[in-house]
Amino acid sequence: MSRENSPFIIGDYWLDKRRDGVASDVWQIAAYSPGTRSVVYRSTKCRTIDLDRAKEALRSYEASQRSKQHGQDITEAELLPHLFNYLREHGPDVRRLDTIKSSFRAWIGFFMQDELTTSVRVAEINKVSVARFRRWRMAPHRWEVEWDGKIFKHESSGVSGEAVQRNIEDLRAALNHAEDAKRIPMYPRVPSVDKNLRSKSRKLVFTIKQLGAMVAYADQEPCVQQWLQLMIATAARPDAALAFVPANQWLDSVIDLHPPGAPVTDKRNPIVPAITPFTYVMKGWKLDLVTSRKRWWRTMRTKLNIPTSYVPKTIRHTVASYLRSSSVPGEQISLLLGHKDPTDTLERTTDWYAHGDPLQMPETIHALTKLWNAVEQEAAAWRADHLLTITGDNNKILELRNEPKP
Repeated sequence: MSRENSPFIIGDYWLDKRRDGVASDVWQIAAYSPGTRSVVYRSTKCRTIDLDRAKEALRSYEASQRSKQHGQDITEAELLPHLFNYLREHGPDVRRLDTIKSSFRAWIGFFMQDELTTSVRVAEINKVSVARFRRWRMAPHRWEVEWDGKIFKHESSGVSGEAVQRNIEDLRAALNHAEDAKRIPMYPRVPSVDKNLRSKSRKLVFTIKQLGAMVAYADQEPCVQQWLQLMIATAARPDAALAFVPANQWLDSVIDLHPPGAPVTDKRNPIVPAITPFTYVMKGWKLDLVTSRKRWWRTMRTKLNIPTSYVPKTIRHTVASYLRSSSVPGEQISLLLGHKDPTDTLERTTDWYAHGDPLQMPETIHALTKLWNAVEQEAAAWRADHLLTITGDNNKILELRNEPKP
Protein backbone atom coordinates (compact mmCIF):
# COMPACT_ATOMS: atom_id res chain seq x y z
CA MET A 1 0.00 0.00 0.00
CA SER A 2 1.10 3.60 -0.46
CA ARG A 3 1.97 5.99 2.36
CA GLU A 4 -1.28 7.84 1.73
CA ASN A 5 -3.30 4.67 2.30
CA SER A 6 -1.43 3.57 5.43
CA PRO A 7 -3.57 3.11 8.58
CA PHE A 8 -0.95 4.91 10.70
CA ILE A 9 1.56 7.64 9.85
CA ILE A 10 3.97 9.47 12.17
CA GLY A 11 6.47 11.97 10.77
CA ASP A 12 8.61 10.29 8.13
CA TYR A 13 7.36 6.79 8.94
CA TRP A 14 4.23 4.75 8.26
CA LEU A 15 2.91 1.22 8.68
CA ASP A 16 2.93 -0.92 5.58
CA LYS A 17 3.11 -4.53 4.44
CA ARG A 18 5.90 -5.60 2.13
CA ARG A 19 5.04 -5.70 -1.53
CA ASP A 20 7.64 -8.32 -2.44
CA GLY A 21 5.77 -11.17 -0.79
CA VAL A 22 8.18 -11.52 2.15
CA ALA A 23 6.12 -11.82 5.38
CA SER A 24 3.24 -10.23 3.53
CA ASP A 25 0.86 -10.43 6.52
CA VAL A 26 3.23 -8.80 9.02
CA TRP A 27 3.20 -5.05 9.63
CA GLN A 28 6.47 -3.26 8.87
CA ILE A 29 7.77 0.24 9.52
CA ALA A 30 8.21 1.94 6.16
CA ALA A 31 10.09 5.11 5.17
CA TYR A 32 11.54 6.64 2.04
CA SER A 33 15.24 6.11 1.49
CA PRO A 34 17.03 9.50 1.85
CA GLY A 35 17.00 11.42 -1.44
CA THR A 36 14.85 8.85 -3.27
CA ARG A 37 11.29 7.63 -3.48
CA SER A 38 12.25 4.00 -2.86
CA VAL A 39 10.72 2.48 0.24
CA VAL A 40 12.83 0.98 3.02
CA TYR A 41 11.22 -1.47 5.44
CA ARG A 42 12.16 -1.99 9.08
CA SER A 43 10.89 -4.64 11.43
CA THR A 44 8.56 -3.67 14.26
CA LYS A 45 10.62 -6.16 16.34
CA CYS A 46 7.39 -7.93 17.27
CA ARG A 47 6.42 -9.43 13.87
CA THR A 48 2.79 -8.71 14.50
CA ILE A 49 -0.32 -8.78 12.35
CA ASP A 50 -2.19 -6.89 15.08
CA LEU A 51 -2.61 -3.27 13.97
CA ASP A 52 -2.79 -1.74 17.46
CA ARG A 53 0.43 -3.45 18.52
CA ALA A 54 2.09 -2.35 15.28
CA LYS A 55 0.99 1.24 15.92
CA GLU A 56 2.63 1.16 19.35
CA ALA A 57 5.83 -0.25 17.83
CA LEU A 58 5.93 2.53 15.23
CA ARG A 59 5.22 5.21 17.81
CA SER A 60 8.07 3.95 19.98
CA TYR A 61 10.44 3.71 17.01
CA GLU A 62 9.67 7.26 15.83
CA ALA A 63 10.10 8.63 19.36
CA SER A 64 13.43 6.81 19.62
CA GLN A 65 14.70 8.31 16.36
CA ARG A 66 13.51 11.77 17.33
CA SER A 67 15.15 11.49 20.77
CA LYS A 68 18.61 11.71 19.15
CA GLN A 69 17.95 15.15 17.65
CA HIS A 70 19.23 18.36 19.20
CA GLY A 71 17.01 20.97 20.81
CA GLN A 72 13.88 18.92 21.40
CA ASP A 73 10.90 20.59 23.04
CA ILE A 74 10.45 18.84 26.40
CA THR A 75 6.67 19.12 26.03
CA GLU A 76 6.97 16.91 22.93
CA ALA A 77 10.04 14.78 23.71
CA GLU A 78 9.04 11.36 25.05
CA LEU A 79 10.89 10.27 28.17
CA LEU A 80 11.45 6.53 27.63
CA PRO A 81 13.71 6.82 24.55
CA HIS A 82 16.09 8.97 26.60
CA LEU A 83 16.35 6.19 29.18
CA PHE A 84 17.41 3.72 26.49
CA ASN A 85 19.81 6.26 24.94
CA TYR A 86 21.48 6.59 28.32
CA LEU A 87 21.89 2.82 28.68
CA ARG A 88 23.22 2.42 25.16
CA GLU A 89 25.59 5.39 25.17
CA HIS A 90 26.64 5.68 28.81
CA GLY A 91 25.97 2.14 30.04
CA PRO A 92 29.45 0.73 29.24
CA ASP A 93 30.92 3.23 31.72
CA VAL A 94 28.52 2.34 34.54
CA ARG A 95 29.49 -0.36 37.03
CA ARG A 96 26.02 -0.87 38.52
CA LEU A 97 24.27 -1.18 35.18
CA ASP A 98 21.88 -3.93 36.31
CA THR A 99 20.64 -1.71 39.13
CA ILE A 100 19.94 1.13 36.68
CA LYS A 101 18.09 -1.20 34.31
CA SER A 102 15.99 -2.36 37.24
CA SER A 103 15.18 1.26 38.09
CA PHE A 104 14.12 1.99 34.53
CA ARG A 105 11.91 -1.10 34.42
CA ALA A 106 10.22 0.13 37.60
CA TRP A 107 9.55 3.50 35.97
CA ILE A 108 8.17 1.82 32.84
CA GLY A 109 6.00 -0.48 34.95
CA PHE A 110 4.63 2.58 36.72
CA PHE A 111 3.88 4.48 33.51
CA MET A 112 2.10 1.44 32.09
CA GLN A 113 -0.38 1.78 34.98
CA ASP A 114 -0.39 5.55 35.36
CA GLU A 115 -2.47 8.14 33.53
CA LEU A 116 0.70 9.39 31.78
CA THR A 117 1.15 6.04 29.98
CA THR A 118 4.44 5.02 28.36
CA SER A 119 4.08 8.01 26.02
CA VAL A 120 5.01 10.26 28.97
CA ARG A 121 6.81 13.48 27.97
CA VAL A 122 9.90 14.83 29.72
CA ALA A 123 7.99 17.92 30.84
CA GLU A 124 5.48 15.71 32.68
CA ILE A 125 8.10 14.50 35.17
CA ASN A 126 7.28 16.91 37.96
CA LYS A 127 6.47 17.04 41.65
CA VAL A 128 2.99 15.59 41.17
CA SER A 129 3.92 12.66 38.91
CA VAL A 130 7.02 11.77 40.96
CA ALA A 131 4.86 11.76 44.12
CA ARG A 132 2.52 9.29 42.42
CA PHE A 133 5.50 7.11 41.53
CA ARG A 134 6.77 7.25 45.10
CA ARG A 135 3.40 6.26 46.55
CA TRP A 136 3.07 3.44 44.01
CA ARG A 137 6.55 2.05 44.80
CA MET A 138 6.16 2.25 48.56
CA ALA A 139 2.79 0.45 48.48
CA PRO A 140 2.15 -3.13 47.32
CA HIS A 141 2.57 -3.20 43.54
CA ARG A 142 3.45 -5.38 40.59
CA TRP A 143 4.49 -4.92 36.99
CA GLU A 144 5.37 -6.88 33.88
CA VAL A 145 7.75 -5.29 31.37
CA GLU A 146 9.16 -6.57 28.09
CA TRP A 147 12.89 -5.86 27.93
CA ASP A 148 15.37 -7.06 25.29
CA GLY A 149 12.98 -9.74 24.14
CA LYS A 150 12.36 -11.06 27.66
CA ILE A 151 9.43 -10.55 30.00
CA PHE A 152 10.44 -9.24 33.43
CA LYS A 153 7.87 -9.68 36.19
CA HIS A 154 8.11 -8.02 39.58
CA GLU A 155 5.90 -8.09 42.64
CA SER A 156 6.60 -6.17 45.84
CA SER A 157 4.89 -5.45 49.12
CA GLY A 158 6.42 -1.98 48.93
CA VAL A 159 9.98 -0.66 48.91
CA SER A 160 11.81 1.78 51.17
CA GLY A 161 12.17 5.50 50.63
CA GLU A 162 15.85 4.88 49.89
CA ALA A 163 14.97 2.51 47.04
CA VAL A 164 12.63 5.09 45.51
CA GLN A 165 15.36 7.73 45.84
CA ARG A 166 17.76 5.49 43.90
CA ASN A 167 15.13 5.16 41.16
CA ILE A 168 14.83 8.94 41.03
CA GLU A 169 18.61 9.43 40.89
CA ASP A 170 18.87 6.98 37.98
CA LEU A 171 16.15 8.88 36.12
CA ARG A 172 18.00 12.14 36.75
CA ALA A 173 21.21 10.63 35.36
CA ALA A 174 19.45 9.76 32.10
CA LEU A 175 17.98 13.25 31.80
CA ASN A 176 21.37 14.82 32.60
CA HIS A 177 22.87 12.71 29.81
CA ALA A 178 20.24 13.97 27.35
CA GLU A 179 20.83 17.56 28.45
CA ASP A 180 24.62 17.23 28.14
CA ALA A 181 24.13 15.86 24.61
CA LYS A 182 22.05 19.00 23.86
CA ARG A 183 19.03 16.89 22.96
CA ILE A 184 16.82 18.61 25.49
CA PRO A 185 17.18 21.96 27.23
CA MET A 186 17.21 22.22 31.00
CA TYR A 187 14.57 19.76 32.18
CA PRO A 188 12.17 20.29 35.11
CA ARG A 189 13.55 19.59 38.57
CA VAL A 190 12.92 15.99 39.64
CA PRO A 191 12.13 16.15 43.37
CA SER A 192 13.75 13.82 45.89
CA VAL A 193 11.93 11.63 48.37
CA ASP A 194 11.17 13.57 51.54
CA LYS A 195 13.71 12.67 54.24
CA ASN A 196 10.86 11.91 56.63
CA LEU A 197 9.92 9.00 54.35
CA ARG A 198 13.39 7.48 54.42
CA SER A 199 14.59 5.00 57.02
CA LYS A 200 16.75 6.24 59.82
CA SER A 201 20.35 5.12 59.69
CA ARG A 202 20.80 1.81 61.47
CA LYS A 203 24.04 0.17 62.59
CA LEU A 204 23.27 -3.37 61.53
CA VAL A 205 25.90 -6.09 61.88
CA PHE A 206 25.92 -9.83 61.33
CA THR A 207 26.79 -12.25 64.10
CA ILE A 208 29.76 -14.52 63.46
CA LYS A 209 27.31 -17.42 63.45
CA GLN A 210 25.34 -15.78 60.64
CA LEU A 211 28.52 -15.14 58.63
CA GLY A 212 29.52 -18.79 59.06
CA ALA A 213 26.09 -19.96 57.89
CA MET A 214 26.30 -17.71 54.83
CA VAL A 215 29.74 -19.04 53.85
CA ALA A 216 28.65 -22.66 54.33
CA TYR A 217 25.37 -22.06 52.45
CA ALA A 218 27.49 -21.04 49.43
CA ASP A 219 29.56 -24.27 49.44
CA GLN A 220 28.16 -25.44 46.10
CA GLU A 221 28.59 -22.03 44.49
CA PRO A 222 32.33 -21.23 44.71
CA CYS A 223 32.08 -17.87 42.93
CA VAL A 224 29.55 -16.67 45.49
CA GLN A 225 31.53 -18.11 48.38
CA GLN A 226 34.78 -16.39 47.38
CA TRP A 227 32.87 -13.09 47.04
CA LEU A 228 31.65 -13.45 50.64
CA GLN A 229 35.09 -14.49 51.89
CA LEU A 230 36.78 -11.53 50.22
CA MET A 231 34.43 -9.12 51.99
CA ILE A 232 35.05 -10.87 55.32
CA ALA A 233 38.84 -10.91 54.86
CA THR A 234 39.19 -7.29 53.69
CA ALA A 235 35.96 -5.35 54.43
CA ALA A 236 35.74 -4.73 50.67
CA ARG A 237 32.73 -2.98 49.21
CA PRO A 238 30.38 -5.50 47.54
CA ASP A 239 30.79 -4.11 44.01
CA ALA A 240 34.59 -4.01 44.32
CA ALA A 241 34.56 -7.60 45.59
CA LEU A 242 32.44 -8.64 42.61
CA ALA A 243 34.99 -7.15 40.20
CA PHE A 244 38.02 -8.64 41.98
CA VAL A 245 40.58 -10.60 39.93
CA PRO A 246 43.54 -11.93 42.00
CA ALA A 247 45.83 -12.16 38.95
CA ASN A 248 45.60 -8.36 38.65
CA GLN A 249 45.04 -7.27 42.23
CA TRP A 250 46.85 -9.72 44.54
CA LEU A 251 50.32 -8.29 45.08
CA ASP A 252 52.14 -10.80 47.31
CA SER A 253 51.35 -9.71 50.87
CA VAL A 254 48.77 -7.08 49.94
CA ILE A 255 45.55 -6.83 47.92
CA ASP A 256 44.64 -3.83 45.77
CA LEU A 257 40.86 -3.67 46.03
CA HIS A 258 40.57 -1.03 43.31
CA PRO A 259 39.72 -2.73 39.99
CA PRO A 260 42.15 -1.76 37.20
CA GLY A 261 40.71 1.02 35.08
CA ALA A 262 37.96 1.92 37.55
CA PRO A 263 37.60 5.67 38.20
CA VAL A 264 39.18 7.08 41.36
CA THR A 265 36.54 8.72 43.53
CA ASP A 266 36.19 9.74 47.16
CA LYS A 267 35.05 6.15 47.83
CA ARG A 268 38.53 4.82 47.24
CA ASN A 269 39.03 1.06 47.28
CA PRO A 270 42.29 0.74 49.24
CA ILE A 271 45.30 -1.54 49.30
CA VAL A 272 44.91 -3.90 52.27
CA PRO A 273 46.89 -6.70 53.87
CA ALA A 274 46.32 -10.22 52.55
CA ILE A 275 45.74 -12.41 55.59
CA THR A 276 47.28 -15.87 55.25
CA PRO A 277 44.11 -18.04 55.24
CA PHE A 278 42.56 -15.97 52.45
CA THR A 279 45.58 -16.46 50.18
CA TYR A 280 44.50 -20.09 49.77
CA VAL A 281 41.14 -18.87 48.44
CA MET A 282 42.86 -16.56 45.95
CA LYS A 283 45.06 -19.41 44.67
CA GLY A 284 41.94 -21.33 43.65
CA TRP A 285 39.95 -18.29 42.53
CA LYS A 286 37.31 -18.86 39.84
CA LEU A 287 36.62 -15.95 37.51
CA ASP A 288 33.04 -14.73 37.66
CA LEU A 289 31.27 -12.67 34.99
CA VAL A 290 28.09 -11.76 36.86
CA THR A 291 27.37 -8.13 37.69
CA SER A 292 24.85 -8.64 40.48
CA ARG A 293 24.17 -10.98 43.39
CA LYS A 294 20.67 -9.70 44.22
CA ARG A 295 18.76 -12.89 43.51
CA TRP A 296 21.24 -15.10 45.38
CA TRP A 297 21.27 -12.72 48.32
CA ARG A 298 17.48 -12.61 48.59
CA THR A 299 17.24 -16.41 48.45
CA MET A 300 20.00 -16.80 51.05
CA ARG A 301 18.29 -14.39 53.45
CA THR A 302 15.03 -16.33 53.17
CA LYS A 303 16.64 -19.73 53.68
CA LEU A 304 18.73 -18.57 56.66
CA ASN A 305 15.99 -16.42 58.23
CA ILE A 306 18.02 -13.23 57.95
CA PRO A 307 15.97 -9.98 58.00
CA THR A 308 15.53 -8.17 54.69
CA SER A 309 17.22 -5.07 56.10
CA TYR A 310 20.59 -6.88 55.93
CA VAL A 311 22.39 -6.19 52.65
CA PRO A 312 25.83 -7.23 51.32
CA LYS A 313 27.38 -4.01 52.59
CA THR A 314 26.39 -5.08 56.10
CA ILE A 315 29.39 -7.46 55.96
CA ARG A 316 31.67 -4.43 55.61
CA HIS A 317 30.00 -2.78 58.63
CA THR A 318 30.33 -6.03 60.56
CA VAL A 319 34.07 -6.31 59.91
CA ALA A 320 34.61 -2.67 60.91
CA SER A 321 32.60 -3.18 64.10
CA TYR A 322 34.57 -6.34 64.93
CA LEU A 323 37.86 -4.49 64.50
CA ARG A 324 36.70 -1.69 66.78
CA SER A 325 35.64 -4.15 69.47
CA SER A 326 39.07 -5.82 69.09
CA SER A 327 40.79 -2.51 69.97
CA VAL A 328 42.31 -2.05 66.51
CA PRO A 329 43.60 1.55 66.21
CA GLY A 330 41.18 3.85 64.44
CA GLU A 331 43.67 4.97 61.80
CA GLN A 332 44.21 1.34 60.78
CA ILE A 333 40.46 0.79 60.43
CA SER A 334 40.20 3.94 58.28
CA LEU A 335 43.01 2.70 56.04
CA LEU A 336 41.36 -0.71 55.69
CA LEU A 337 38.00 0.82 54.77
CA GLY A 338 39.54 3.30 52.35
CA HIS A 339 38.05 6.32 54.04
CA LYS A 340 39.54 9.35 52.36
CA ASP A 341 40.73 12.36 54.28
CA PRO A 342 39.17 15.53 52.71
CA THR A 343 42.68 16.93 52.21
CA ASP A 344 44.05 13.71 50.69
CA THR A 345 44.71 13.87 46.94
CA LEU A 346 46.73 10.66 46.68
CA GLU A 347 45.86 8.44 43.73
CA ARG A 348 48.84 6.23 42.85
CA THR A 349 49.88 3.05 44.64
CA THR A 350 53.22 4.56 45.62
CA ASP A 351 51.41 7.52 47.15
CA TRP A 352 49.19 5.15 49.12
CA TYR A 353 52.23 3.42 50.61
CA ALA A 354 53.65 6.80 51.59
CA HIS A 355 50.33 7.59 53.26
CA GLY A 356 49.86 4.27 55.06
CA ASP A 357 51.63 0.94 54.66
CA PRO A 358 49.14 -1.99 54.74
CA LEU A 359 51.92 -4.22 56.04
CA GLN A 360 52.33 -2.02 59.11
CA MET A 361 48.90 -2.89 60.48
CA PRO A 362 49.62 -5.78 62.89
CA GLU A 363 46.50 -5.30 64.99
CA THR A 364 44.32 -5.31 61.86
CA ILE A 365 45.98 -8.44 60.45
CA HIS A 366 45.59 -10.25 63.77
CA ALA A 367 41.92 -9.25 64.16
CA LEU A 368 41.00 -10.15 60.55
CA THR A 369 42.67 -13.54 60.92
CA LYS A 370 40.86 -14.16 64.20
CA LEU A 371 37.54 -13.19 62.61
CA TRP A 372 38.23 -15.46 59.62
CA ASN A 373 38.94 -18.45 61.87
CA ALA A 374 35.83 -17.81 63.95
CA VAL A 375 33.65 -17.61 60.82
CA GLU A 376 35.17 -20.84 59.46
CA GLN A 377 34.48 -22.57 62.78
CA GLU A 378 30.83 -21.50 62.63
CA ALA A 379 30.64 -22.58 58.97
CA ALA A 380 31.83 -26.05 59.94
CA ALA A 381 29.23 -26.22 62.70
CA TRP A 382 26.49 -25.20 60.25
CA ARG A 383 27.55 -27.87 57.76
CA ALA A 384 27.38 -30.48 60.50
CA ASP A 385 23.76 -29.54 61.26
CA HIS A 386 22.39 -28.77 57.79
CA LEU A 387 22.11 -30.42 54.41
CA LEU A 388 21.74 -28.19 51.34
CA THR A 389 20.69 -29.71 48.02
CA ILE A 390 20.55 -27.78 44.75
CA THR A 391 18.23 -29.34 42.18
CA GLY A 392 18.69 -29.29 38.43
CA ASP A 393 16.48 -26.22 38.12
CA ASN A 394 18.60 -24.39 40.74
CA ASN A 395 16.02 -24.78 43.51
CA LYS A 396 17.67 -24.90 46.93
CA ILE A 397 16.37 -27.41 49.47
CA LEU A 398 17.67 -26.92 53.04
CA GLU A 399 17.16 -29.58 55.71
CA LEU A 400 18.35 -30.27 59.25
CA ARG A 401 20.49 -33.40 59.25
CA ASN A 402 19.19 -34.80 62.54
CA GLU A 403 15.57 -33.75 62.09
CA PRO A 404 13.32 -36.81 62.54
CA LYS A 405 11.50 -37.86 59.38
CA PRO A 406 7.67 -37.83 59.53
